[in-house]
Amino acid sequence: MDIATQLALRAIVRGLFHADAIDGDQVRAVCTSLKDAAGAAMDRKDPVAAKELVALSKGIKTDTAVS
Repeated sequence: MDIATQLALRAIVRGLFHADAIDGDQVRAVCTSLKDAAGAAMDRKDPVAAKELVALSKGIKTDTAVS
């Protein structure tokens, strides 16, 4: 995933959250799904993709201040 894609995804989730279109539980669910996908990437022996997915999840949590 290139940086532009990662930033775009983060901006979309951040915008939805700040517009109250999604709530904190939904943001947490997105992040959990990304971490699950990272685990699947590790199972497929793709550590680069796993690292990018975890970074995306962390970025979303930082952007939205959802813990």
